[in-house]
Amino acid sequence: MLYPWQNQVWQRFRQQYEQQRIPHAIILTGPSGLGQTALAEQIAMHVLCEKQDTELPCGQCHSCELFIAGNHPDHTVIEPEEAGKAIKIEQIRDLKQKQTLTTNVSEWKTAIVMPAEAMNVNASNSLLKLLEEPQPNTLLILISAEPTKLPITILSRCQKVPFNTPNREESITWIQSEGDFDEANIEKALTLADSAPLLALSLLTDDSLTILEQVSIDFTKLLQHKANPVQLAQQWQQYDLALVLRYLQLRLKDRIVKQNVRSNSQNWQIYDCIIKAVKLLSSSNNINKILLIEQFMVSVMDVPTSQNAVVNH
Repeated sequence: MLYPWQNQVWQRFRQQYEQQRIPHAIILTGPSGLGQTALAEQIAMHVLCEKQDTELPCGQCHSCELFIAGNHPDHTVIEPEEAGKAIKIEQIRDLKQKQTLTTNVSEWKTAIVMPAEAMNVNASNSLLKLLEEPQPNTLLILISAEPTKLPITILSRCQKVPFNTPNREESITWIQSEGDFDEANIEKALTLADSAPLLALSLLTDDSLTILEQVSIDFTKLLQHKANPVQLAQQWQQYDLALVLRYLQLRLKDRIVKQNVRSNSQNWQIYDCIIKAVKLLSSSNNINKILLIEQFMVSVMDVPTSQNAVVNH
């Protein structure tokens, strides 16, 4: 499936495909929520498709049917075995072994590694050897929202395909085509999603906006010392903490901007508490979530807070 904002990237790939200049490795970069996985699958499916003169994968040949069913013998997907865990060297070794085998159905072998930054050091080193000595007719597609975490030796051996967020109008139009959503809520969702349409759509179709309204109420009570941080942490651990912190960060930032020179030091201290929690959350895959929430809440309550520092909901 192609999304409207991916058309230029797809056309560039099609040009390479027609000129038989497909690189042995590409890396799709950019913020999450732009459909990198969907495009990676489209590219792999097209390379494996038996009908090579079509604009898109035909979707009907034996190869396409196997790919759609998720059991194409010439295609491999490498991802963490558990959410939040690392991609291990054993997974890359298995991939290397498969790359040396004769193809079963198609003329090519394809593989998707996502998120590439999840590879541990040993896995990265093993993948590097595969990139240095690629097998004929193989295409390796890496997906990374944080390519700076990857070794430069890997990045330098991949053709970079950056994804940029579409403009606001294009995003709103696409989201409206996906459902009957209030435009004000679409704007809120896009802001929270850093303008990534797919992420914004997921926020609109689940209970995220309703949850964030409750978070705003909870946070106000917290600042007024009318909430128990231990009890509140139990509730918040069920939420997407990265989304919650981004929401609070945006709301407080907006308040600071509106206050301009009148912004008091308490607002900035609370903002620092949020930033610290964001950094801790992103620094480790094995973070104790409820402990992090409790520490964040206590640090916020320790800030001497005037009425102007309350994040209104």
